[in-house]
Amino acid sequence: MTMSADAPAQSFDDSSPAEGAPQDVRLGRSTLLGLVGSLSVVIGAILGGQAFENHLPGAWFFGMPGGLFGSLGSSNAQPPVYSLIAVYGGLILMARVWFGLLRRVGGQHGLPVRRIVCVIAVWALPFLIGPPLFSHDVYSYAGQGEMVSHHINPYDYGTGVLGSTPFNAMANGVWTNTPSPYGPTFLAIDGALDNVADHQVLPDVVLLRLVELGGLALALASIPTLARRHGRDPAQAVLLGLGSPLILATLVSGAHNDALMVGLLLAGLAVAQRLGTAPGIVLCAIAAGVKSPAALGVLFLGWVWAGSGASVRRRLMHAAGAGLIALGTLEVLSLVSGLTWGWLRTGTAANQSFTAVTPVGAVAKAFAGLAAVVNLHISVLGARTVLSILGLTCAGVIGLVMLWKSPQWGAPMTMGVTLLMVALLGPILWAWYVTWGVVVLAAVATPRLRVAVIGISTFEAFVGATALKRVAETMYHAGLLPDLILVATLFALVIVPLAQFGRTQAPLLPLSSLPRRGLLDRVSTA
Repeated sequence: MTMSADAPAQSFDDSSPAEGAPQDVRLGRSTLLGLVGSLSVVIGAILGGQAFENHLPGAWFFGMPGGLFGSLGSSNAQPPVYSLIAVYGGLILMARVWFGLLRRVGGQHGLPVRRIVCVIAVWALPFLIGPPLFSHDVYSYAGQGEMVSHHINPYDYGTGVLGSTPFNAMANGVWTNTPSPYGPTFLAIDGALDNVADHQVLPDVVLLRLVELGGLALALASIPTLARRHGRDPAQAVLLGLGSPLILATLVSGAHNDALMVGLLLAGLAVAQRLGTAPGIVLCAIAAGVKSPAALGVLFLGWVWAGSGASVRRRLMHAAGAGLIALGTLEVLSLVSGLTWGWLRTGTAANQSFTAVTPVGAVAKAFAGLAAVVNLHISVLGARTVLSILGLTCAGVIGLVMLWKSPQWGAPMTMGVTLLMVALLGPILWAWYVTWGVVVLAAVATPRLRVAVIGISTFEAFVGATALKRVAETMYHAGLLPDLILVATLFALVIVPLAQFGRTQAPLLPLSSLPRRGLLDRVSTA
């Protein structure tokens, strides 16, 4: 069999990297401003208390009741106005710096990747030191790891089976009676970490965050390989995929296992191009053993395995072969971990939780509201159920089109689009779900897709910070003057010219003299 995972992708592109050696680009100002932004987010979240983080004693080293700076944090569900200013102001600053640096790096092809990695590492430092923000999921991971370490099958029970312990108390209540939706790869690692942590919550959470950083390290190692193969600039691809506020706030700070899944998935794509499709499929199967959406990597690699001119029958045979390799890999993982295939029946367990801002949910509310105007009694839940089915159907159709085009456009491009559509059109959308697609697409995105990645990443970073209902309640109870201060401060952060805080070595060329690069040419320099 011949490998074609690195099939030509130029038919889906309308640009190529510029020739010639890059000019020197100073990154000190962007590094400093991004650090200020991330510090603001972390400090504001700690001051905001349980609206942004798990505000229980012992959940982190500081910022909790009874701990260092614990008295500064809020114990109310509604964050104070100054906390909102710090969190959302910090996110605005981070987004602006990220935009500006993307534009500068996009105009200087050939910038060493290590320089961008150093900038991102500085931005990420406050998130690494601070507590897990914007989600309690890492505490539910710890609880499920405690179950695995005691040979309790997490596909049969929720964390409530642990009784009155910190492992159950710190996890989100939805997991008390909900089985785990994660695969044997993650749960085996999870149980091993719990043993290493000597069955203590806080050390376990720290180790889980380190594992997710390992997933991001895999992504970092893989993105340049995929970017070069598809004619993209590696430094810009790394910055686009791993430097956004979304990635730093959810995958680094929140320690979601999506980081491990995406890292293994990208590693599979990169290995498929360098070493062969079969080992790439094995890595994608291991990624699917973290979260099931990564199984798309097996399908897309299997489909392009047959070569660019293969018949449909031959492609189906290769896809079936890829499926057998994946099944064998997952069976080995299940046997080694001692877990069953129960994750296939619990994969939709997360759907028991509802998110406020999803395309499907927004359309359902709008539809129910319009129906009420014309005296039709349609509930939001009923409309949501129907629209969820339609959304998943649309995602499936888009996925089939992408699969058909994958031999010409490349597996990373088409799979990334499919993962993004599965997240956006699904019934449940958490901010970290979109990282499945945006990190993969960052390595191979054309200018138009790059615009989509930037827009979606930025929007979800702000939406994922906390429940919008809490923000509205805080503003409602704060009074007119604090609300005006909040709005004025955030607006000022949006429009203030950041260039006044530092100088580049040489002024940037005017936008009109640069080649068109979509949105990045229309964003002011940070």
